[in-house]
Amino acid sequence: MDILKTDLEYNCYCGTGEADKFASAFIFDGRRKADPASVRIAIISDRIVSGYYYNMFEDQFLKRGVKPVLIPVECSEGQKGLAEASAVYDYLVDFGFGSNDWIIALGGGGILDVAGFCASVFEGGINFLAVPTTPDSMYEGAVAKNAYLNSKKLKNAISVPFKPVAVIIDPSYLKTVPDKIKHNGYADIIRLGILGNLNILIELVKDGNVREFLNHTYALRHSINETSPKLLNLGNELAAAIEGYFRFMNYSDGEALALSLMSCVEEKSRGPLAKIYEMLGLPVKLEGVSTRSIMKILKENLARNGSGTFEVVDISDDEPRRWMIKKVTMDEACEIFAKRLEVIKSDVEGSGNVQT
Repeated sequence: MDILKTDLEYNCYCGTGEADKFASAFIFDGRRKADPASVRIAIISDRIVSGYYYNMFEDQFLKRGVKPVLIPVECSEGQKGLAEASAVYDYLVDFGFGSNDWIIALGGGGILDVAGFCASVFEGGINFLAVPTTPDSMYEGAVAKNAYLNSKKLKNAISVPFKPVAVIIDPSYLKTVPDKIKHNGYADIIRLGILGNLNILIELVKDGNVREFLNHTYALRHSINETSPKLLNLGNELAAAIEGYFRFMNYSDGEALALSLMSCVEEKSRGPLAKIYEMLGLPVKLEGVSTRSIMKILKENLARNGSGTFEVVDISDDEPRRWMIKKVTMDEACEIFAKRLEVIKSDVEGSGNVQT
């Protein structure tokens, strides 16, 4: 197993075809050695991922005399709420879990968020391993600072620190990821490329060595965090409004963010970016909603989170052009977002068809 360069408090391990061996070795033989006779293991996963991988993943624990508890949770980015977290709690309580036991998240970003949330607050904190299985959970979810839950139409309204003991990344899981879910994970990488180094987008479409690519993306994210972490909010406001309007149904979180990012870049960059979107199966136009409806949600979100002055990531007005944090009034913020909407809105105010 290689250790990726993340500059985090916990290690991110990476090895193809290794997760179904390494997880048990880490718990029972690693720096936090545990007695198999006294430890309970809960594996949180969804129906699709567990259908592919659970038996193989479980087998490493059975060989040590430990029978894990499978906690099934169906949660996409739009479904990860308190109801899903409560269902996990019920399992943990019913099976007598305590702070010395372990939760393992085996799945995509929604699974990591729900499991990470529960691990952080159950019994004041319980041992937690994150095993991401989708591109977005490997690129972004595994190194996030917080685990987030949604509340109705508000995305990521509830959060706690995301504190796994370790992350185990196995690129072999990517071979069974459906195209739509795979495409959903590209938007965060596109944002890193726009903010820091467009060469990362060339690596993205090449589909090369996953370990090297992850090291590059983690290094780029760390560099941006060191310079100005708020830059990583680029595109969040408009993306949240799109997701909120459609209640996380018509557009995935990655598609909504990709649309928002397209609206943020300068005109000269939109053509090349649109070609990358086409290769990655991402939408370039927002359809099925009026500009007025999106702006209404944007204003509501701004009013809820602000006090008259707002910080918006935008391109500087002077040369050299660079990304910066602008402090603006409500009217100025709305003017920025209205101009961005003009870039991505379809000429036809449709009734819900989605262009991909």
